[in-house]
Amino acid sequence: MPAIEVRTRQGRKRLKLTTESITVGRSNDNVLVIDDDRASRFHCVIEPMEGNDHGFQLRDLGSRNGTKLNNDDVDLEPLDNGDVVRIGKTEIRYIDAEQTTTHKRSNVPNFQEASEEEEDPFGADIATLDLDLHAEVASGGQASYEMKLREMIDIGTDRGFDETNISLVDTRGVTLHQATSSGLETGTEEDAGESIRAFRLLLFAAFRVRATDLHVEPRLQGATIRLRVDGYMLTAVDLSETLFKRILGLVKILCQIETSQKNTVQDGHFSVAIKGSRVDYRVSLTPSVHGQKLVIRVLDSSNAPSRLHELGCLPWQYEKLRTIATKDAGLLLACGPTGSGKTTTLYSCLREIDVEQRNAITIEDPVEYYLEGCTQIPVDSGQGNSFGSILRSVLRQDPDVIFVGEIRDIETATVAMQASMTGHLVYTTVHAKDSIGSIFRLLDLGIESFLVANALNLVVAQRLVRLLCPSCKKGVTPTPTQNMKMGASLGGVPEIFVPTGCKKCLRTGFVGRRALFELLEVSDTMRDLIMKTPTIKGIREIANQGLFTSLEGYGFQLVAEGKTTFDEIDRVAGSE
Repeated sequence: MPAIEVRTRQGRKRLKLTTESITVGRSNDNVLVIDDDRASRFHCVIEPMEGNDHGFQLRDLGSRNGTKLNNDDVDLEPLDNGDVVRIGKTEIRYIDAEQTTTHKRSNVPNFQEASEEEEDPFGADIATLDLDLHAEVASGGQASYEMKLREMIDIGTDRGFDETNISLVDTRGVTLHQATSSGLETGTEEDAGESIRAFRLLLFAAFRVRATDLHVEPRLQGATIRLRVDGYMLTAVDLSETLFKRILGLVKILCQIETSQKNTVQDGHFSVAIKGSRVDYRVSLTPSVHGQKLVIRVLDSSNAPSRLHELGCLPWQYEKLRTIATKDAGLLLACGPTGSGKTTTLYSCLREIDVEQRNAITIEDPVEYYLEGCTQIPVDSGQGNSFGSILRSVLRQDPDVIFVGEIRDIETATVAMQASMTGHLVYTTVHAKDSIGSIFRLLDLGIESFLVANALNLVVAQRLVRLLCPSCKKGVTPTPTQNMKMGASLGGVPEIFVPTGCKKCLRTGFVGRRALFELLEVSDTMRDLIMKTPTIKGIREIANQGLFTSLEGYGFQLVAEGKTTFDEIDRVAGSE
């Protein structure tokens, strides 16, 4: 049976030929993938000859550097036993011991044989592998990352651009790789390198499916890429070890991170420019068993609401938020777990302010959204710039509005509350289960009860829930238990919807997310209770005397409207 013996820098391997054609090149879509800089993505093909049940021929696929057969450039040529194909520094010998007729070429080069004990001239130990090519092709061969990413891209939302419009910009703001569609990048896309092309495609796929995070996780062989979409992880593609290392190196260069360090925690950031707009990325590298794991946070403001009316609040909630957002002084506190959209909500409030007439300053770790006309200060604990120290400094900058990214300690909380009581409008966040729980969280930090009672104006608790895919959601009758739980506020629901999963929603059953809101307005009666002996029951009774909708009650309204599922609300905001 005919075969080919491939000789590269990594060693040798033998592939048996069947009736299938063998495409050769750098792209993972090829049957035979070679890591050679002089090879094109799709370089040549070794294929059966028409009308000849036994013979094979070599055909060049318009490669950049050409394909050599026995040192001669060829376009299409039949293969003889012993012929040597050269692609850059890669050699492929055609072997057919049963071939009875040959062209007896005189220029066949010496394809040096080597035993297991001999040193390979390319610097690698020789490994001879007998592989059944037909079985390899039948099992899918080497996974095509590009094909899988293209499938995700086709399903995703059209953003008005493609991967060729993406320019890669390093942490200093220097464009290292210009968008290929601009006509400014020299050479072809192929010349830009497989890693750059693959990385652009990965970023583009993240744009199309609204991914908030990209996880590149090293495995025993190669790496797996997973995307966080609507809060859940989805496996995207597998990468070869070579391509994984090249992408890792590319990201480190973009972030100006030391490329030789592999066993330390590394952080950085870079951005991309797309048709005049900019998207920022936060990068985290952490050593793991099989190498450094790369996580990239996508800070794409186009996916998030930017104004208060886009948040989806109830009408009375919108009015209360807008009222406090435009006051001259006061404290607006947002609470919820990490990733619940607190910063997005407070930035929506900031955009209600005329920053040309008022001095607005933000203190964040890190700065997530860029707001023109607003002074934005990143926290750098390594330089001694904590939330508390920067906040004290900012108070000497004649601020009207101050956004403190997070209350983490008593110093930050005390200064923020004192500022709200001395003529400043303060927005800040804290990690707490709900609006009432945030009051006890502040007291637990050690803040005096009179300061909490007098400083707080409005507390916003929120969660993000997934929305059902409109193409595949299915109506069902709620169970008695579900109706009993929802009935208190809705009076019974005849039909609710559940996910099924389709191609449009990546088989998840959900597309997109929205926020649940719980607003607690601190009244004078509530201030009196907080200063005396506050209890959760007491505060809730006072809250229910006015307009108050719990996170769970807000969510069940969405269930009744067919926008999300009962299980989703029970998981995110259900009472214990």
